[in-house]
Amino acid sequence: MAAVNMELAGQVASAAGLEPGDAALVRELMTVWREHRASNLEREDYYLGHVSVKDLGIAMPASLAKKINPRVDWPRKAVHALADRSIFNGYTCADEQTSKALRAICESNQLERLYRKNLIGELKHCCGFWTVTDGGGYPVISAYPATAAAALWDDARKAIRAGLVVAESKKMPGDTERVPTVVHLLTDDSLVVLTRDGGSWVAEYREHSMGRCLMEPMAHGATLERPFGTSRISRSVMSITDDAIRQRARMEVAAEAATLPQTWLLGTYKKMLNDGNKYDASMGAVNEITKDPDGDKPTVWQSAQLQMAPLTEYLRQLACQMSAVTNVPVSFFGVSNDNPSSSDAIAASLEPLVIDAKNLNRDNGTALRNVAYMALAVANGTDFATERDAGHEINPRFLSPAYPSTVSLSDALLKQVQALPKLANSTVAYEMLDYTDEQIQRIESDAKKAQAGAAIASLFEPKEGENGGGAD
Repeated sequence: MAAVNMELAGQVASAAGLEPGDAALVRELMTVWREHRASNLEREDYYLGHVSVKDLGIAMPASLAKKINPRVDWPRKAVHALADRSIFNGYTCADEQTSKALRAICESNQLERLYRKNLIGELKHCCGFWTVTDGGGYPVISAYPATAAAALWDDARKAIRAGLVVAESKKMPGDTERVPTVVHLLTDDSLVVLTRDGGSWVAEYREHSMGRCLMEPMAHGATLERPFGTSRISRSVMSITDDAIRQRARMEVAAEAATLPQTWLLGTYKKMLNDGNKYDASMGAVNEITKDPDGDKPTVWQSAQLQMAPLTEYLRQLACQMSAVTNVPVSFFGVSNDNPSSSDAIAASLEPLVIDAKNLNRDNGTALRNVAYMALAVANGTDFATERDAGHEINPRFLSPAYPSTVSLSDALLKQVQALPKLANSTVAYEMLDYTDEQIQRIESDAKKAQAGAAIASLFEPKEGENGGGAD
């Protein structure tokens, strides 16, 4: 596979019409993509539950290990437990015209749904990528997972220096698997579309005036050493998952053994065990045991039935380890307590996950803000810096990751309005109550209609002192 990728990198880099400097970028980016592709696909397998039993060759025969094929979806649960608490709900903006433009851009690109798809890819692999391109005067926002994209980080500018995405893959004649057929190279001044034409590649340059690369990363848990973040499916998560799958296999074998009592005949005469006179434990009864020619008779011994409790307790311990690694409550992994938890205990168990979600929203909010600036630049025919410095105070909005109750939200808002009366006349009050952007629009629209209706009605009301009847 590595040799195929190296050959592919050489083919793409030698595309007709590609400038030498950009050819070097393509080689470098394809190398980055190739080096991380194996680990990204491995995490994809854990997410999808495509990992089989890694038998140690001790507790069960090899023949059984091949037949039993249990699955554990804990990595998927670790991803979705955090993703479900990061809900993007449009942008807030101080300028009404810009706010309407952003709302139209979000609707046309289905940005809220696209965010969740990109978010899941970010948590699975370590990062997801946004691209903003010109679709004929209108911004086209696209998302790519790390399995189909690569980028080079510029630490001085805190932005991507150059990026590459696999925009299209097909199974071509002579190929055994799907291969890239359209690749986009994104730089500070151009979008290079590399297209496979038969066995060769052709480059098409599309210059832009954005003033920066058209790609924006959305990294999970980024650090100085890892600007593109780390995967939610860490090595610890994969190791615990392997243990859990192996334990599930042991439990399957143990369950089969515990179904029937294990009865043993000690000291039997060999003729008693021929094909015509077999003792089968599954029959559950032995009617007669005769003596052998020497007058001896076999001894019947029945072992104690196997207990499943120690096996399930070990699986519970593995779930607790997974909970400690991912900050996801252990109940999410199918382990429940005998006594129901109180509301305070549930809130306390969710607090680490809520904190992770808040940090995730803060980091992803920066990426979404930059995407908004680039989208507005395409729509307005400007550049990134112009939209960023326009002073429109654009901020992405997320619903509360804590999922508070309506009663608690209302009580908190009432106390804050009493302390800050100005808050009652601000749309921030709606946001604090976790109303969606659509609901806020409807509330504002209905309020304006009611005000207009009241103003019209006031014009037809008789003034004080006027005679509303006819002539005397």
